[in-house]
Amino acid sequence: MRRDVLDTLAVLFDVEYQERAWIRGEGFQPGQHDDFDYHVHILYDDAAVLPDPADSIGTVLVAGDEIERLRSLGQLLDVLLAEHGDVGASVFMADPRWPEVGRLAGLASAAMIRSWGMQQP
Repeated sequence: MRRDVLDTLAVLFDVEYQERAWIRGEGFQPGQHDDFDYHVHILYDDAAVLPDPADSIGTVLVAGDEIERLRSLGQLLDVLLAEHGDVGASVFMADPRWPEVGRLAGLASAAMIRSWGMQQP
């Protein structure tokens, strides 16, 4: 699950990938695809690191900076999801706050990578 969260954070950070995969549907084998909903489900349902990252300490997350970084990302995503509802990725990507989602995802990813490295022998 931790790897899935890191992959999702990388996707949220990469606007070029979002445009290519979510909007144009390029780069996939027949029958494969990627979309915004999948990544929302990773964060909120599958790994359940949002809306409260502290609930995932010890299972997916390590206590420390990554919790606060994910909490900040979750607060913004919660607002966007509440405002836009179940619409296509293009609506989220057109929102003027979307670049901040990418920035916060990058910070959360960096914190997870740092804290994981500190846990290794």
